[in-house]
Amino acid sequence: MAGHGRDRLAPTRPHYDPHRLSSSPSSGFGDIDSGSDEFGEGSILNDLGWFHPTIDRHAAEALLMANGCEGSYLLRPSTNHPGHLTLTIRTSDAVQHFDVRVEGETFHFGLGTFVSLCEFADHFDQMPVVGGESGILTQLKYPYPRNVVEPGMYESIRTHAEFAEPAGSNLAEDQALRNSQLSIATKSGYLTKQGARRKNWKTRWFMLRNNELKYYKKRGDPKPIRTIDLSHVEDIAPDETKGKNNCFRLVLPDRTYFIYTTTSNEMDDWMEMIRWRKRMCPSSATAASSLT
Repeated sequence: MAGHGRDRLAPTRPHYDPHRLSSSPSSGFGDIDSGSDEFGEGSILNDLGWFHPTIDRHAAEALLMANGCEGSYLLRPSTNHPGHLTLTIRTSDAVQHFDVRVEGETFHFGLGTFVSLCEFADHFDQMPVVGGESGILTQLKYPYPRNVVEPGMYESIRTHAEFAEPAGSNLAEDQALRNSQLSIATKSGYLTKQGARRKNWKTRWFMLRNNELKYYKKRGDPKPIRTIDLSHVEDIAPDETKGKNNCFRLVLPDRTYFIYTTTSNEMDDWMEMIRWRKRMCPSSATAASSLT
């Protein structure tokens, strides 16, 4: 499993001093802003060693997928909801993001309301279990530290050369491929799909990563039943023809997949993520650039 190698962060848990947190002049965001950034340098959120004030969704996913393990988590400013926070969590094979709403001195997370930063931090120090609409539960064990000691060693450059562009190469396509490989945006969970022949409905474990949507018979299986190349997807849209709530279709040249989720929000999330990943596919990006 990613995250358990020798170079991974050690699963240590920091100790929070409630007296130090509560002794700040104010625990409300309105009085602790020392600059234009609400969660900037003057915010008492920086008392949390796992609060990352300057990273976005992409950077958070890259950090946890590369260096974290199942149960790693961090807190960051929300990308799409100014004034909110986002708790980013590493599951066994993907990354999930959960909204944290802030009202004055109060934090709202899931079904919990915490009247101070100290109480909010204490909650996570108890290693709570968190689950989204997919139904997959993850215990929060390892806060990902904001500050990591780095070695002061650098390699010496022995060779530095430039090479001419090979004849017939396509810079736009090459750049699109690089961009697609750099984009994280993982998602996983159980979805129910209709079979191709018998038209019966079966629940499968779906995994979205890079430019591929894979589904497995069950979570943890080493080999997928099928891998869908998102560059071949022609349409993604809600579907009401199958009599299933929260159903959407995935149209490919050789087959149309009908898939449903447990809630409408989960359906919207999957559709949005698949559309976003499709836009990042090299063929899609190249086509888009040729139209401009």
